[in-house]
Amino acid sequence: MKLHNRMAMRVVPMHSNFTEKNHLGKALLIKPELFEGKMTQLFTSMKYSDNPLTAMLAGKSEKTIGTSEWEWKMKGATAKPLTIVENVEPNNSTPGKGKRTFKIKLDKPWWLAGDVIHPGASDKSLQVRIQENPIPHGKGYVYTVKGMWDDPNKFMPLKYLTTNQLWNKLYSQYEEGAEQSGSTQYAAPFMMTGRLSRFRKKYRVTGDAATEVLQVKMEDSKGGVHDSWIKYAEVEYWEQWYRELERGAWYSRKTDSVEGSTGRHIYSGPGVLEQLEDSHQHYYSVLTAKLIEEYLMDIFYSRIKPGSKGRSIKGFTGEYGMIAFHRAVQNLAEKRGFLQVVENTFMQKGSSEYHNNALTYGYQFTKYRMANGIELELIHNPLYDDREQSFDIDPLTGFPVDSQRITFLDFGGEGGDSNIKLVNKANSFRLGYVAGLQTPYGPANNTLMSHSGDYYEMHVQKECGVHIEDVSRCGELIFKPN
Repeated sequence: MKLHNRMAMRVVPMHSNFTEKNHLGKALLIKPELFEGKMTQLFTSMKYSDNPLTAMLAGKSEKTIGTSEWEWKMKGATAKPLTIVENVEPNNSTPGKGKRTFKIKLDKPWWLAGDVIHPGASDKSLQVRIQENPIPHGKGYVYTVKGMWDDPNKFMPLKYLTTNQLWNKLYSQYEEGAEQSGSTQYAAPFMMTGRLSRFRKKYRVTGDAATEVLQVKMEDSKGGVHDSWIKYAEVEYWEQWYRELERGAWYSRKTDSVEGSTGRHIYSGPGVLEQLEDSHQHYYSVLTAKLIEEYLMDIFYSRIKPGSKGRSIKGFTGEYGMIAFHRAVQNLAEKRGFLQVVENTFMQKGSSEYHNNALTYGYQFTKYRMANGIELELIHNPLYDDREQSFDIDPLTGFPVDSQRITFLDFGGEGGDSNIKLVNKANSFRLGYVAGLQTPYGPANNTLMSHSGDYYEMHVQKECGVHIEDVSRCGELIFKPN
């Protein structure tokens, strides 16, 4: 079975031509830096399709660190609004009328005389200029302001002077020969932290295990091709190992209160779902094209320019979620009264033993291109369909509730750098055998053994995690049955 231009594998009987040094486990023991990445590639994107996230990121969007935790800075907003603390002129029912100054009390002293501010109203004529620098007053600061209007009857509506009303700065304006200058707000970076998880797994192979092996022609990280082999009994182990790493990437929870058998805290970092708890989350019961459009507008609005390539996002969902997405877009197309036929893709010539002019009909929507350049592409996430892990069943469909969950991940980034990365700890991939009368390379013959049983064990350990630079560019539509 051809899997890659320079990677292929087949199942063959074990024979004398297989040598210890060509065993894939031996290669991983000696040179993990050459083969670990290719091992990941083999058991995620090539042989199995159960690991879409790690397969998508492995070898492309990865970084290696020397510690179990990492930090990064996020840039805050440069135009943060201030908040009204209280109305300091409660007896003034028409503040600003007659072109008079009035006072407002805000929570920070960030603005200066000459700054023009407003309460965020759609009526942009409600602007005032700060006439005097702020003065401390209790838990806030009092600003003396004057309306930017010439109408003596115009005044600031009282609702904009109530507690918790937000105000923001527009610009700074001055007279001829002015000596003052406007304020400048700097984006205060805030520190974010991430943490790796430590995964371990073992398996045992007895002397009576099948002697079939998987023969692999594998390209290493430097481009060299190696003829390797692995016992077919080990293949099931590696499949489960990488599936568990995929689960960890999605579901792992950060904790500092769980201890292992040694009494030490376990290494457990946040997976994608925990990190997205601070992102755009919305619960729904019926998926519609309008809901998708409005939800994605929440993510992109005022952050990414309309029409830019940065408005493309991936949606990871289960099989029923893909059907619900198809029906939502199909319903939109039918309501608009047209379905565009491209190259006869809806109806094609077929073959059948029942008719000499057989036709086939059908299509599925997997990508939705919306207004303002928003583009959504669906990717199947088998974890959301896994009945072994998802026991909450939608009574209407009979499928897991998570099958209709849609997790939106934005992989774009500044300078082509991915917003989402796999993170590995340097030299954390470790593999070792505990051999008895049976070894990974065959029966033990006149050699040292670690135990007297007719089996061997393999233990594997790795520290890894997922880094999301900016969770505000991601989010979830979470299905909630009625």
